[in-house]
Amino acid sequence: MLRRLLVKNLAIVEDLEMELGSGLTVITGETGAGKSILVDALALLAGARGSSDLVREGAPRLVVTGEFDAGTGVDALLEEAGLPVSATLLLRREVSADGRGRAFVEDEPAALRTLSRLGERLVRIYGQNSEQELAEPEAALELLDAFAGAAGERRAVSAGAASWKAARENLEALEASRRDRADRLEHLDFQIREIEAVSPREREEEELAGERQRLLHADRIRLAGEAALVALSEGEGSAADRMGVVVRAFADLAAIDPRETVHRQEAEDLKRRIADLAAAARDVAGSIEADPDRLTAVETRLEKLSRLKRRHGVPAGELPALLERLKAERAELSHIEDALDRRRGEVEKARVGYCEAAARLSAKRRAAGGRLSAAVERQLRALAMEKARFRVELTEMPPDVPRASGVETASLLVAPNPGEPEKPVERIASGGELSRLQLAIRSVAAGPESRARTLVFDEVDAGIGGRTAEVVGKKLRELAREDQVLCVTHVPQIAALADRHFLAEKSEEKGRTVARVRLLGERERVVEVARMLAGERIPDTALKHARALLQAART
Repeated sequence: MLRRLLVKNLAIVEDLEMELGSGLTVITGETGAGKSILVDALALLAGARGSSDLVREGAPRLVVTGEFDAGTGVDALLEEAGLPVSATLLLRREVSADGRGRAFVEDEPAALRTLSRLGERLVRIYGQNSEQELAEPEAALELLDAFAGAAGERRAVSAGAASWKAARENLEALEASRRDRADRLEHLDFQIREIEAVSPREREEEELAGERQRLLHADRIRLAGEAALVALSEGEGSAADRMGVVVRAFADLAAIDPRETVHRQEAEDLKRRIADLAAAARDVAGSIEADPDRLTAVETRLEKLSRLKRRHGVPAGELPALLERLKAERAELSHIEDALDRRRGEVEKARVGYCEAAARLSAKRRAAGGRLSAAVERQLRALAMEKARFRVELTEMPPDVPRASGVETASLLVAPNPGEPEKPVERIASGGELSRLQLAIRSVAAGPESRARTLVFDEVDAGIGGRTAEVVGKKLRELAREDQVLCVTHVPQIAALADRHFLAEKSEEKGRTVARVRLLGERERVVEVARMLAGERIPDTALKHARALLQAART
């Protein structure tokens, strides 16, 4: 959910800030006042292409910043991109006057693709040009599967496709190996002999590196140990002798005053710890001596390990595991026909599993397609598209390759008016019709995984009024119970139903046009709804009607 939006130097907007909340928010204002500029700002935050044309004349750059509740599914995207994860998410988009752009997530530079992927989770804009979303190859299937409650079947198909694909690739790799089997076996034998000749252990390199360091500095280690030993226990006035004096002193004190017993115990503990340190120093001093032969042997062994890991391109610690993999491959190639039969069986098993999962998904899709079409048509009738026809068309494909989406494609077809042929949704000419279609679809087919987004509707009220406008407004408010909904509208019936109402205005300041947006209080809402009803000259009857609309919206 969008909590806060800041826009600087976008078209006629110089500097504005909006504090937002849950529910239904409307933005109203006269034509050209800057309402749709806010839609452009959110589109930029969601990864839309930027352009120098959007930058306010004379400004070095435009900046749009949005603060969101992170919501479901965002954490994984942030972790994948190596970005910090938190309950709130700050997105920023900049476009300079020369058209160059930058994106930021949590004030960290980010790729535009990252911003787009986050935008898909956070913001959905319905209106002009949003038909592209429904025209995407996977969009219709995702829509149908959400309506059918087929999330589990879809995951099973995706997993089955991945398994089948992996089994096919494994078989192809082995078949390729068979073609140069003799050369490969010879190379494997050479690699295996080479590693076995060295017989590396998992942590051997680290252990040898530590031993080499100790041997290189054997004299320094011995001298340091001896110095510590003298200071602790063997020198005149050593720490052990002095602590003996301290222990006896506190023993005398404790005999007089029992409260000093605790200090006597602490002194005894210190004396024991000094004795332990002295023993450790004695071990260090006595356990090390210069050994040029051993140093040479260690360095020779390290060089062998280094040469081996460079040749095979793996860390030294992974050489034992590599040896086992090479042996397994050699065993497989030595019995190539048996291995091929086994892998063919794995491919067939994976294919059958995929086909069974895809069949279950297809059955759910076919059963839901008609119900979805009828449900959307009912919604369209209530949205002043009484004669519109809507249909989900499924086209089967042969199950010859693993497809994560199943064995069919889907298209969304619509005929907005009677007598017109059904056409793909991207060919709808009217932005208002498209927005209402999106609203109808959203009302019946949104799955729970898509909740908690910010939904933006632009031109959803084009060509409607009266009772139909009220129905559209109630649909928007119904959606706003689950999602945050922002709506740019010219219709008073929709504006009256909002939880909060912003007014976009433009004025001339120092010879420049400036757009501003402000949150309306209750009295200001009455005046704005009355203006929407009657125009600039507002009679008392319009004010009365506006109050009635707002009062009715509260019941």
